[in-house]
Amino acid sequence: MNEDLIAEGDLAILRKVLRGEVLKDGEIVAARVEGLGTTLKRIYHHENRVTLKASNPKYAPIEVSQTLVVVQGILVGVWRGYHPTWRKEIKS
Repeated sequence: MNEDLIAEGDLAILRKVLRGEVLKDGEIVAARVEGLGTTLKRIYHHENRVTLKASNPKYAPIEVSQTLVVVQGILVGVWRGYHPTWRKEIKS
């Protein structure tokens, strides 16, 4: 998500998706995709399918049935630590 200024080691701050809430195309979400795990991507809806698209063009979009995706939260902020050794500890 480098194009959205989200770097490796940053902490994503998410809010819960409210019951009945309709997600807007292009919102950044944490989505759990069956068989793939959880990812932070922009979401787009197409009838009964969902496309999860990274801002970085090096990564291919993930297109799957809506039934295989659970949105775990909507991005509301990012926290970046400034201490260089802290970022190294996260990667281990």
